[in-house]
Amino acid sequence: MRPLRLRRLMRSASSTYLTKIANKIRRFVLCAMPSDYVRRQAALRQGECVGCGRCCKLVFQCPFLGGTDENPRCLIYNTVRPNQCAAFPIDERDLADVNYLCSYSFAQPRVAGGQQLLTPVFDS
Repeated sequence: MRPLRLRRLMRSASSTYLTKIANKIRRFVLCAMPSDYVRRQAALRQGECVGCGRCCKLVFQCPFLGGTDENPRCLIYNTVRPNQCAAFPIDERDLADVNYLCSYSFAQPRVAGGQQLLTPVFDS
């Protein structure tokens, strides 16, 4: 997990509407094409979905989001949920889109010798 100060910086960088649109497109493309990156990130993802609905309201509200604001629920969660929904969050950028108010987190990748790998960050 990243230090709190770095998370605050990332939160402010990811709060723009255009960034959220770009990330939504990125998630769609990553999940539409076979990608080792998505599989590696899924292995690092920790936690489980608590059904808060924040990811369902990024850019626009998903038409399959039902329930109330206090108790949202996905109407297709256990049936035909799209790949990008099942894979959310793919990485820290997705957590930043929901202001880190997600039950998921990511473990830092490690190499065989126990050293931490650095993940490249590409500015868009």
